[in-house]
Amino acid sequence: MRCNAILWTWIVLSLWLPTTSLAAPAKPNVLIILADDLGYSDLGCYGGEIATPQLDKLAADGLRFTQFYNTARCWPSRAALLTGYYAQQVRRDKVPGLPSGSQGNRPAWARLLPEMLRPASYRSYISGKWHVDSRPLATGFDRSYLLEDQNRFFQPKQLTEDDKPIPSPAADSGYYATTAVADHAIRCLQDHRQNYGEQPFFSYVAFTSPHFPLHAPQEDIARYKDTYTAGWEVLRADRWKRQQDIGLTKGPLSAVERDIGPPYDFPKAFEILGPNEVNRPLPWEEMTTAQQQFQATKMSIHAAMVDRMDREIGRVLEQVRSMKAWENTLICFLSDNGASAEIMVRGDGHDPDAPPGSGATHLCLGPGWSTVANTPNRRHKTWVHEGGISTPLVVHWPAGIKSKGELRHTPGHLIDLVPTVLEITGATRPSDPANPAPPLPGHSLVPAFARDGVVAHEDLWWEHEGHRAIRRGDWKLVAAKDQPWELFDLVADRAETTNLAEKRPELVKDLAQQWERRATEFYQLAKADLPKTADVDKPVKQLILPGESFLVAGRPAFILWPDEAKRTKPQPWVFYAPALAGYPDSHEKWMHEQFLAAGVAVAGIDVGEGYGSPAGRELFTAMYNELTMRRGFAKKPCLLGRSRGGLWVTSWATANPDKVAGIAGIYPVFDFRTYPGLDRAAPAYGLTPAALQEKLAEHNPIEKVGILAAKKIPVFIIHGDVDTVVPLKENTAEFVKRYEAAGAKDAVSIIVPAGQGHNFWEGFFRCQELIDFTIKQAKAGSQP
Repeated sequence: MRCNAILWTWIVLSLWLPTTSLAAPAKPNVLIILADDLGYSDLGCYGGEIATPQLDKLAADGLRFTQFYNTARCWPSRAALLTGYYAQQVRRDKVPGLPSGSQGNRPAWARLLPEMLRPASYRSYISGKWHVDSRPLATGFDRSYLLEDQNRFFQPKQLTEDDKPIPSPAADSGYYATTAVADHAIRCLQDHRQNYGEQPFFSYVAFTSPHFPLHAPQEDIARYKDTYTAGWEVLRADRWKRQQDIGLTKGPLSAVERDIGPPYDFPKAFEILGPNEVNRPLPWEEMTTAQQQFQATKMSIHAAMVDRMDREIGRVLEQVRSMKAWENTLICFLSDNGASAEIMVRGDGHDPDAPPGSGATHLCLGPGWSTVANTPNRRHKTWVHEGGISTPLVVHWPAGIKSKGELRHTPGHLIDLVPTVLEITGATRPSDPANPAPPLPGHSLVPAFARDGVVAHEDLWWEHEGHRAIRRGDWKLVAAKDQPWELFDLVADRAETTNLAEKRPELVKDLAQQWERRATEFYQLAKADLPKTADVDKPVKQLILPGESFLVAGRPAFILWPDEAKRTKPQPWVFYAPALAGYPDSHEKWMHEQFLAAGVAVAGIDVGEGYGSPAGRELFTAMYNELTMRRGFAKKPCLLGRSRGGLWVTSWATANPDKVAGIAGIYPVFDFRTYPGLDRAAPAYGLTPAALQEKLAEHNPIEKVGILAAKKIPVFIIHGDVDTVVPLKENTAEFVKRYEAAGAKDAVSIIVPAGQGHNFWEGFFRCQELIDFTIKQAKAGSQP
């Protein structure tokens, strides 16, 4: 009887217990922790020497993904993480012709993750860096603390809480941004336990560490005082050895790219920072003792920032444990991009006499230590080679992951996080018939929680700052801005050391076409919801005469159209180069008016500074196919190359002589040794200057003029006799000499104005003989 009475009393009391004593909700909590500019190897559990025991323990009790990707930059990564779409799809990275990138606004259908979780009773909190359009409380978050000042860790000037500005901390307050972000996350969780314990939570903790400026408490820096004096080569080799021991990576270590420095040029920064700063990863032993000490100190501060972040993460994790939520909380830790090679001075400037790492200083990691942080991979933040896009991903969830300490080699991407969270929470995306959301491009990682290799993407895609890449299976096609495609087998060569593009040309072509299809698909989606009066209808290129601008293969292209009454089928046309941002320019306007008046269209495509490279030829061919196959243009245009455009048109013509009606030139370049020179041309060809020198017969347009002469393709050139930029002797005169030697003397005509150089002399652009020749050959090319 007494036992029954006790049981009844317990039942009654339980009805009156506060909700904070209830068992953890069946739906899992979600904690996503995002670092800023953290390198792939900076954590101890990814081979680093920095002390990160909290994250190492999560990895030991959970999973580490070895091939997980971000977008190479902060704001597109945050868009992908929170929406589940590629940043270009939601206008949060650059889309040609659209207001997009860091200032872009998402389509209405691109909801953020908290808006998807709210109908499933989740409370959502953000602490740290935002860098998304709109504001947190308007996009589903219930509480927010935003650090919007990226220039100061000790006394930031732009802080908001719950979307309202709050005062900057006092100079003597002891404020440090990393600690403050953790403090807010903890306060939110404490409030959640007290007032919303019956609901699951989503906590998004977005640290600004270890993003520049390198700021850290002096006691943290002191722990790494002598850690980096051996230099970046030694530290990088040590990290790689540990990664191999762990099983994180296979294949060789990428070579240090001595010629790759910061992605943006701030020369005045080096005046401020002084002679001990270097903008290239120079051999350590070649630097002065003072430079070595300066560089080692910078890495000590970076390490201190990572160390402190790990300590603050430990406090957040302890709060989760204290809530009895540990077992049923999915925790994901990752970085928004690779480590940064940037060097600049912003904010409050840099005082060289202040203690390094203090608020009066502004130091950046730079390319030497960024190469170490991204071990074993190539390049840095902003590039889409592996160094720029690879992130650690540590996943921990005792209730949902039984494996402990295992690696997952299946490739994944930030776009996979939303599908993963939706699957484990049972939440669904809001449905709005007026703004239907397209399918998510990512896949849930939940199957990979059980075993490796079970999440298969058709492909993964990247584009940022003109850099582009696509991965399908174990193959990755990648190109730096205005450079040719490179092909890598990431199973044997994760560090992208051996370019297989020449050995597998068909695969390169196939993957390049897939990249273009994705680009077109994403760009079309990005503009689908915009009204016709929006900036979407603004041209992607400003034109000097009536026409249209558009994209071909993701590059700006244009057509200058004759009046409707003068157009014919097939349409005769001039294939013009260079079509860089400022070309055709005002000096050429009269000349192009003559073409249009004669019923000849003018068209071109901006291939970047390709200098006649294979990548540029591919884009030329894409433009040719667009016009001839889709728009009814003649199969044989007359090519017109001005200055460097000579390299463009001649390179394409020698590869496609049967598609050329004639070639016209205004002081054209034919020999890239004269302009831009081997050093500048070599990267466009994916070669060193020495290697390009050895392959002149294969690549230098002047060496292949015989192909054109053999076909007796008509040529007309005007070129000044005192041109020092593009010397007449090595270019046009040599071209004519080779035509004559091939027995095609009568097919080439030149005018050499006396006393004229590489200038805007009106005679170059109002040369009636050149205009008549171009019109004649363009019309001849339209004949059956």
